[in-house]
Amino acid sequence: MAAAFNWGEANGAGQTLSSGLLNVNWKNVDDTGTAYTAAPITAGSNSFEKWQYGIFYGTFNTIQNGFYDHTAGTLGTGLAVSGMVSMTTSGLALVYTTPLTTKNANLTRDYTPPNGSFPTNAAIVMFGATGPDKIFGKQASSSANPCFTNYLTTQMDTQASASAGDTATLTFTLRYDEN
Repeated sequence: MAAAFNWGEANGAGQTLSSGLLNVNWKNVDDTGTAYTAAPITAGSNSFEKWQYGIFYGTFNTIQNGFYDHTAGTLGTGLAVSGMVSMTTSGLALVYTTPLTTKNANLTRDYTPPNGSFPTNAAIVMFGATGPDKIFGKQASSSANPCFTNYLTTQMDTQASASAGDTATLTFTLRYDEN
């Protein structure tokens, strides 16, 4: 039997956690329900941060060897995606803050170009037992059930030169091993 997986997202000042999400949709509102077409990002502004994470449950022994990166799709001129850095130590895991449109200075990894050699050079992901908001005790593997990734936070950054309208579809991949 394989582990089951869901995407989760945190929103709001009180860190409301949601799970079972199917897409990201960077937009100009901090929620999971508003259509991106109803909350467009104005050129020269940023999206609200997306505080996403992975949740593993079901039948497994260990979740380990996690990698995360932009793997397909190309952004247009004036658009960029910044995000969390590689989790080489537990001290790098992001502590949740209320999402804003202000550029998050902790999102220093450039996720704009797709990583054509994934998982080579992809961000390393850590796992923990008590939720994405608990940065202590995160490690490269976990046998906890449920098991959570660290926050895989991203933000869409735009310049005034960005064209109006939809962006191309982007694929972000979370790779992990289970046994």
